[in-house]
Amino acid sequence: MEKENSNAAGDFETPKSNLFVDSAIDSLSFSVENLSLINGDGYSSIGSNNSLAFNGEFSASRTQETTPDIQETGLEMSRTPVLTPLYPDGIWAVNYSTVNAGIHLSSFHGYHDMNFQSNNYDGASPSAIQESNENSCMVSQDFIPSMQNQESFIMFASTQQGSKHLQDLLAYSNSDFASKLLETVTASVVEIPVINYLMVDQYGCHVCSKLIDSCNDKQLALILERITRNDEQFVQICCNINGSKMIKKLIKKVKRSCLICYMTVSLYKGFCQLAINQIGSYVVVFCMDCLDVKQSALLYEAAISHCLILATDATGCVSINNFIDRIQGSHRQTLLELISDNAVFLSQDPSGNHVVQKVLELENPIINAKIGAQLKGHYARLSFQKWGSHVVEKCLVSQPIVYVVQDLLTCGSSQLSQIARDQFGNYVIQKALKVTKKKNITLHLILLNSLKPNLNALQNGYGKKVYRLIMDGIPVDEQVNEG
Repeated sequence: MEKENSNAAGDFETPKSNLFVDSAIDSLSFSVENLSLINGDGYSSIGSNNSLAFNGEFSASRTQETTPDIQETGLEMSRTPVLTPLYPDGIWAVNYSTVNAGIHLSSFHGYHDMNFQSNNYDGASPSAIQESNENSCMVSQDFIPSMQNQESFIMFASTQQGSKHLQDLLAYSNSDFASKLLETVTASVVEIPVINYLMVDQYGCHVCSKLIDSCNDKQLALILERITRNDEQFVQICCNINGSKMIKKLIKKVKRSCLICYMTVSLYKGFCQLAINQIGSYVVVFCMDCLDVKQSALLYEAAISHCLILATDATGCVSINNFIDRIQGSHRQTLLELISDNAVFLSQDPSGNHVVQKVLELENPIINAKIGAQLKGHYARLSFQKWGSHVVEKCLVSQPIVYVVQDLLTCGSSQLSQIARDQFGNYVIQKALKVTKKKNITLHLILLNSLKPNLNALQNGYGKKVYRLIMDGIPVDEQVNEG
């Protein structure tokens, strides 16, 4: 696109000020003022389409031809002076009325099979639509393309002016128009409901929002049936920034009625795909926040079913942590036990370790004790790992502190020294020394005595941090950082 613009700009030069002498400019200004007084219209933009672009070859001499005629007579009655446009139509190389629709609609499979004709508004020009919009006392349906031609309607509703016009009609017209519009948007193009296209469009979504506000329960049921008919298309809508807003609006609208089942069932079916997408995950979380425990039961079951898959995904682990904060009742205990049972596997995963840390932060004594027991025998190995060391540090500030220190002590003085000199393990030893001195002085002294035989080896590399900590001593009142 940039290449096309640069080529066009190179073919057409901007008129320069040195084409006219000062006297010519003064004379031209005087002539235009006289024309304005006699004709009452000033200058005309006929043929220019009210833009800076024009059709035809650009020539500086063309501008100069008009100027002498006006200069000679002072009043040129046979011509209306037309200001020379700066750039031709082709220089922009983009039809902005269709760019928006094309970008978003193409996200649906089958879109490219549609033969949309841009700006096919049955004779309505954008300027006419804008003029109608600006007339607040009268909103006309004359500028809307045929409701039977869904393709043209999609293109119309996907423009800023078309969207605004439809919103005004919904606001000021009677319910008959809303019914007609509903019939149009629930029809399908290439086996995809029109409303699916509009929901993901930056302008079309505003029409959908206004329509949703105008619908009764029966009409909302029709919309919900259409958008949830195809599971893949529903997921695409939820994962789109504009579409997600429409889904959230519908959830909020029907949360106290039986229609919410349309949403919960569809979210359940696409749960895994939604949870590994940042925008889609927000839709699921929003639904959980809006609904009570009974209504959310299906979503809770989905979170449990896909827990381990999501926990090992960069986005999915964030989703699982958000679900942990929201899941209630028996499902919550089931989810936490599932995570604790797989603590060893998750602790070594780049994403899964965050889920284990999240559960430990809940300070559930039963669950934390279970995690501590699961990791017993693995603490030394985890201390050498980037991800595992984070979990070990978290265990040191929670209930499994005894499991951790005892596990480290059983590995022997030599391996303990290796952990202290490791790029990740040294943080584990530092945390262990600080926490045990504050919470369990007996364990602290045992740990300290185990490190002393190899104290000199800690003076270099990563071990010097542990060495300095031991030599300087740890204040009794030092605040233990649990982060």
